[in-house]
This record gives sequence, C-alpha cells and structure tokens, in this order.
Amino acid sequence: MYYLNNFFLFSILGHLFETIIFVILGSKRKSGFLYLWWTPFYGIGVLLTIATNKLANKYIKSKSLKEVLLLVFHFILFSILEFSGGTLLHFIYKKDFWNYSKVPLNMGKYISVPTSLFWAIFAFIYIHVINKFSDRIIKKIPKILTVILSCVFLGDLVFTLLKVLWK
Repeated sequence: MYYLNNFFLFSILGHLFETIIFVILGSKRKSGFLYLWWTPFYGIGVLLTIATNKLANKYIKSKSLKEVLLLVFHFILFSILEFSGGTLLHFIYKKDFWNYSKVPLNMGKYISVPTSLFWAIFAFIYIHVINKFSDRIIKKIPKILTVILSCVFLGDLVFTLLKVLWK
C-alpha cells in the first residue's frame, strides 16, 4: 500500500502543481492525459526516486558519492521517462502534451537540460525533505481508500484509452 499511496499522492499533487502553473501562465491546457485529477508522471517519478534511493543506500556507503551519483542518475532517468512518456502519449493521442523544442539546451521535443535538472533537484529535495512529511500522510491513508483510488484510477485509465483508441 505504501507505494500505491505514494503514486496516488504525488500524481494528485503533480496534477494540482501543473494546474496552478497553467492558471498562472494563463494557459488553457489541462494537466495530464487522464480525465480525473491525477498526472501519473509525478507518481511514477516519486516511485523511481524511492527505488533508486533504496538501492543507493544499500550499495553506496559514501554519502557524498551517493548524492552525486543519484543526482546524475536522476537526471538521466527522468530524461528517459520524459522521452518515453512523451513518445508514448504522442503515439496514442497523435499530439504532444509537452514540447521543449523552444527551451534552451533541448534534446528534441521531450527532453531539455533545464527540465531534467529540475527533476533531478526535485528528487534530491524529495529524498531529504518532502519524504519525511509525505510518509506521515501516507501512513494515515486507510487501506479502503487505497483500494477505491486504485479502482477509480484503473477505470479512468481504461475509459480514457478506450475513448482515444475508438476515435
């Protein structure tokens, strides 16, 4: 339940974050590709951050080496996640959900150095600050709520994909 709850919490917070950014920028864009209130990229990102941090804690004893390697690894990992996510969403929807081609130091539409650096720094902040607070929330989420969220999420995913594929 811990990992599912992290996925849901950060998918929802990510959706809220992007919605606020879009409102501030005056954009009419919608966060994510699903109909409801989550953006799975954020949930997946946090799960990858948790997993890589656990592996680093297990195998790398030097704290400073671990921090540097995690920063570099998260930069690469989130670049791969953005590229694969952007490519998959383009394949399914025939449109781009984000495009970094006008961002300096871009590597095509889906990856840019500033964005990947932002995600790597966010992973660092998550590991050292946010996780302590989010774990308190995660531990209080009742199992039944996790089950309900799982069912609603899967329903949203199936409904969204069926609607898109039957167009």
